[in-house]
Amino acid sequence: MKKVIGIILIVIGACLAFIMKMGPAEETVWMFTYGIWPVIIAALILLITGLSLYNRNR
Repeated sequence: MKKVIGIILIVIGACLAFIMKMGPAEETVWMFTYGIWPVIIAALILLITGLSLYNRNR
């Protein structure tokens, strides 16, 4: 179960990183209200947590 949660967190973090790379569009402009740093921090937290959960339970 922890492995599945790790994969889900990795996918969500990768999606956030992709959205950050594309920049603000009409649908995602609300994510950039406080700038780009909160999106970067959220993506890093999700990716690191997901990778550690996935690797620990491999």
